[in-house]
Amino acid sequence: MDFTLRTYKHICSTLRKKFYTILTVNEYLRAKTIPAKTVVLRHDVDRRPSTALRMAKLEHEEGLRSTYYFRYVKGIFDPAIIHEISALGHEVGYHYETLSKCRGNMKKAIALFKEELEAFRQICQVHTVSMHGRPLLPWDNRELWRHATLRQFDLVGECYISINYEYIQYFSDTGRTWHPGKYNIRDHVQKNAQTPLLSTTDQLIQHINNNEKNNMCILTHPNRWSKGPLEWAVSAGTDWAVNQTKRILVFIRT
Repeated sequence: MDFTLRTYKHICSTLRKKFYTILTVNEYLRAKTIPAKTVVLRHDVDRRPSTALRMAKLEHEEGLRSTYYFRYVKGIFDPAIIHEISALGHEVGYHYETLSKCRGNMKKAIALFKEELEAFRQICQVHTVSMHGRPLLPWDNRELWRHATLRQFDLVGECYISINYEYIQYFSDTGRTWHPGKYNIRDHVQKNAQTPLLSTTDQLIQHINNNEKNNMCILTHPNRWSKGPLEWAVSAGTDWAVNQTKRILVFIRT
């Protein structure tokens, strides 16, 4: 079965055994020089924050540090879990969606962004942010940065606009596949550096094994990576339903 916690551990152990440099998003953006075979590990916590903690502990056991972006939504914004993940040495960031929440009202969205960011900073330091796609709604939360600046919020960067993906391969598990176009509506980057088209995690691990010089960003959604068969079946079923909804939505829009 793909997308299990055991499979994710295989990703981590392969990165370690192949001597990759592992950086958080904040570390990558602040670095003066980036060595070859650097990997930015990033996680978007869209649902079930307990699975993010489980993944964070696994990475800690493997000697890796990564970045976790939490939504500010009831049941997902969990101060205790956020604090514990930060205490493990991982970076915690804000997975913002305020333009969607405010139904496209930019002034309200910027004010809400400031309010929610401050709630995170009451728990831990926050240096970077990442937009949440909200693919079933028409607003792209990245539009916020046409009317505001990262500097006014004392932020180092935003995942989609601050990293030059011309020099880093981008892999995302959106839609329960590593293929960038199959079920992916908004999780795209510009000028991606000759990234091979992959579908399964085994293919990603093979790419990690064979890679000699390319840098990579690997994005996962922790709720997708299951511990046992029952949890896997629930996760797979949920992803299937969401993917069918996306297909219908894309058909309607086009």
